[in-house]
Amino acid sequence: MLKKIILVLTMTLLLAVPAFGNAAPKTVIQVTGNSQKEISPDVARISLSIHSIDADLEKAKNDNTNIANQVLDSIKARGVTDEQIKTDTYQINPVYHYEKDRLPELKGYRVTERVEIRTPLDQAGILVNEVTKAGANEIHYIRFETTNETESKDEALQEAVRDAVRKAEVIAAALNKKVVRVSQVNESGVFYQPVVLESRMLKAVSADGAEPNIPAGKVTVSASVQVTVELK
Repeated sequence: MLKKIILVLTMTLLLAVPAFGNAAPKTVIQVTGNSQKEISPDVARISLSIHSIDADLEKAKNDNTNIANQVLDSIKARGVTDEQIKTDTYQINPVYHYEKDRLPELKGYRVTERVEIRTPLDQAGILVNEVTKAGANEIHYIRFETTNETESKDEALQEAVRDAVRKAEVIAAALNKKVVRVSQVNESGVFYQPVVLESRMLKAVSADGAEPNIPAGKVTVSASVQVTVELK
């Protein structure tokens, strides 16, 4: 009986070997999908500073507050709300006079308030003109953005995945195969690049003192993914 069982098992294994031996090996490929598009911005962020310097700290603080209030009043008159205004920093720094071979001499204090204003695109040039007339000492930058940043990033990521699948199908067709399964997807990065007009560029577009015509350009959104697929 035992010999009969062993014989049956042996025959079963012998019959099974060809089935494994004839199985076609899987073809696995990895492709990179990319997407990039340019979007027209619809919002601007203006970063500005008010500086005041005086030998007396309290006077420097009061002067700074008065100028800051003038700046804020000027933009609120243009319809800017408190929700569109954010104070980034408020600093008080000593100002020293330096001479060779002598200890620094305290000359006074510099008070700086840095403010960011969020505004619709068509108001950017008007507000830059208003705040500088009201006493803002420095415009650091104007950043042009889109209000739907998250949605734009999601769309870019979807397009990158579709691009990767398309490339995989092209490769599969060249090999007389088909994509049968996506086995892995890795996000390589999603990038959102607003347009930034820095201080030196801003001076160039408003050199004549008139309300500057500020070019907004395009916001760039891009994404990249790595996709691994199996072919058959």
